[in-house]
Amino acid sequence: MYKNFVLDCLEEGLFVDEIDDYVEYWHTHETNMSLCEFLGFTDEEYRDWLIYGNDVVRDILYCRRHSINYHDYINMSSGDKIAARSYNLEEVKKYKKDGE
Repeated sequence: MYKNFVLDCLEEGLFVDEIDDYVEYWHTHETNMSLCEFLGFTDEEYRDWLIYGNDVVRDILYCRRHSINYHDYINMSSGDKIAARSYNLEEVKKYKKDGE
């Protein structure tokens, strides 16, 4: 039925709040996987999800979608995160220049 939550979000366009359906499915079906594996999280992503809840899932998905290392991303400053999310190369260059 499910691949895993992360893949289904990226490939099928699920919404972040649909993670609750995956957790419920995991609790009510024999999957032979840990919840971390079933959701498709790394250990670090799973730990942060347990601590911060669904708010962190957007960052996890963003990193996966754009091949950004999650550990590096969460250690970025807020400004660097904004630059990482920017599609406008000129905005990124301006931000980096202003930060020097």
